[in-house]
Amino acid sequence: MDKLLRRVWAEIDLDNLDHNIELIKQAAGGIPIMAVVKADAYGHSADIIAAELWEKGIKSYAVSNVLEAIDLRKTLGTAQIVIFGYCDPEWQQEIIDGGFEQTAASLSHAKMLSGIAVERGISLKVHVKVNTGMNRVGIDTAEELHEILALPGLDVRGVYTHFSVADSSDPDDVRYTQSQQAKLDAVSKEARESGIPVYSRNSGGILYHPQFGGDMVRSGIITYGCMPNTALPVPIDIKPVMRLRAAVCQIKTVPAGSAVSYGRTYVTDRETTLAVVPVGYADGYSRGLSGKGAVYINGKRAPITGRVCMDQMMVDVTGLDVKVGDIAELYSDTIDEIKADNIAETLGTIGYELLCLVSKRVPRAAVRGGEILRVVNYI
Repeated sequence: MDKLLRRVWAEIDLDNLDHNIELIKQAAGGIPIMAVVKADAYGHSADIIAAELWEKGIKSYAVSNVLEAIDLRKTLGTAQIVIFGYCDPEWQQEIIDGGFEQTAASLSHAKMLSGIAVERGISLKVHVKVNTGMNRVGIDTAEELHEILALPGLDVRGVYTHFSVADSSDPDDVRYTQSQQAKLDAVSKEARESGIPVYSRNSGGILYHPQFGGDMVRSGIITYGCMPNTALPVPIDIKPVMRLRAAVCQIKTVPAGSAVSYGRTYVTDRETTLAVVPVGYADGYSRGLSGKGAVYINGKRAPITGRVCMDQMMVDVTGLDVKVGDIAELYSDTIDEIKADNIAETLGTIGYELLCLVSKRVPRAAVRGGEILRVVNYI
């Protein structure tokens, strides 16, 4: 097993992941699941996550770009890997060699891919994206889809769209999501009649719009135990998969009137015991938590004092029984205040961002039953 650098590390709880995917399977109603593992599985390690989900029967995976696909293929030799983002023409050989399926994001893009396929005498596997209201990428009409289906050299493996507000209960948003599904149904009619899979349900769609059905569902943030929208309760009992932890590296006591960290933004009003925690914004722990966030050490709250530095920060442990080597919990799966979703609300952002920001210098440790099974070190 690779050594774990016990400075700061992310524990990836496989028991929680297994729990989540079983509940998602039930919520999907037996429809096949495509696991979204782009951005290194939302910061969790695509290697760890995909290997575990494969054992749980998940055979389809989605990534953002060809480099992510190439990396994932090292873990999953035979899985369906779909690339959602744009693929440059010069990467087509790697796409062919990897057996990847790429998104045709427009009619002109599909024609370009068809030209490459005809020139090389091959068939390229594609999924056609339909723009139903995100106004990001995708075709807009059934006529465009008809043209794409008739192009030589393209093997269309799916037609899909992406909802923008499927995780909202606002009546206007619900109607908007319904209109998106209705447009997909209208645009994709020819594909359905040809037996080509059509799918739309992302995490919000899985949870709140089971009536849309589809030939596949895309499980994203709920796989990792975070909420698509913290304002809307999740109807299944998902559990956060990532715990972010660090080991206290120094304890010091300073008198009243002592300035702590950069900028002298925090000055002690009493004799204060500080614990130095070796994690900072270069590890993906937000500087925005300076002076208002907290960690938990031995189950006790320790507020952040002063500014979070690049590589470390100080927390107030006055009156607590804390020693060097004790573990500070930064993101938790059980302590509400420091669940990623709740920290994100403090920062005015979303849990997705916090998870994705955990940097490559933070090892990911796969854990089952409290025991470390393997460690992914990126550097």
